[in-house]
Amino acid sequence: MSKKLTKFAERLRALRGTRSQMEMAAFVGGVTQAAWAQWEMGARQPKLDMFAHLCKRLGVTADWLLGIDDTQPTPRPSIDEQLALLKAQLGETSKSME
Repeated sequence: MSKKLTKFAERLRALRGTRSQMEMAAFVGGVTQAAWAQWEMGARQPKLDMFAHLCKRLGVTADWLLGIDDTQPTPRPSIDEQLALLKAQLGETSKSME
């Protein structure tokens, strides 16, 4: 496993925090729990279009996620905060449709 892939796996695990791989896969969208697990283990890497989607969804730069640049990404709402906002928006949408 290359050093850059190791950094990628480490940073994915760090971004996941206490959430499950299934939760992260659902949050990112378009990825399975099994794929997420393989990325974290360094066994596989995402295709370029999925990698770009990961960066955007997780609010990080490609250079940071790959370990090329150690500059921390600009703080964004946490994944938990984003999920709560989405749930609230979905709840409001379903109420307005009743």
